[in-house]
Amino acid sequence: MSASRYSLKPKTRDAERILEVCCASLECVTAAAAGGGDRIELCENLEVGGITPSGELLQEASAASALPVFVLIRSRAGNFHFTEREVSLMVEQIEEMRHLGAKGIVGGALTDAGEIDEVATSRFIQAAGPLPFTFHRAFDVLHDPLAGIARLRELGVKRVLSSAGLSRASEDPQRLRQLAAHAGQRPVILACGGIRSGNIEPLASICEIREFHSAATVAGAGVCEVEVRAIREAIRKGCHGHL
Repeated sequence: MSASRYSLKPKTRDAERILEVCCASLECVTAAAAGGGDRIELCENLEVGGITPSGELLQEASAASALPVFVLIRSRAGNFHFTEREVSLMVEQIEEMRHLGAKGIVGGALTDAGEIDEVATSRFIQAAGPLPFTFHRAFDVLHDPLAGIARLRELGVKRVLSSAGLSRASEDPQRLRQLAAHAGQRPVILACGGIRSGNIEPLASICEIREFHSAATVAGAGVCEVEVRAIREAIRKGCHGHL
């Protein structure tokens, strides 16, 4: 996938609202693209919350679709408090994925006290270079998310993947609205948390939320093309285009 293919995507009002589809296989990437997704978050082992995918999968995904591929960097399942050795490994993984054509990096780290590990996160951002950096759902563990937004902004984080601490964002859409309004698109709040076509309408109607993240699964299967299309249509209709 070349930068020119990505940059040629039409700059329409609708394009300002983005659907990122979480994919853990080449088949999922193909379904996400066919359904009209706007971006891929690539990982492996979703059953444990996702870990760093192989370089081979990134290359296959980039060859199969013109969609920009953001790569999750997480060396293992479990908590987000990483050892120095694990941080160094993830720095190497970020550098590898950048050289293999990733268009963005997704990652982050916390201290053992449950706060942002600024040293580790800064190392990740530095390794990402010019690529936009998304701080993943470790954000939802923070004791003070509003202070976390401010600190991540200072660190240079472009996006924050969040459900506002809920298992499903649809349980209380206004919590995400308040978070997005506070962030003011710096960083962008990438709404997540069990988002599907059947529950996205209240979230899609919130103009402060411009980007959405979904695994787009149906009955526990991989990415469903029809579900991607339904979610994308709901996003298009939401907020009536008044951004």
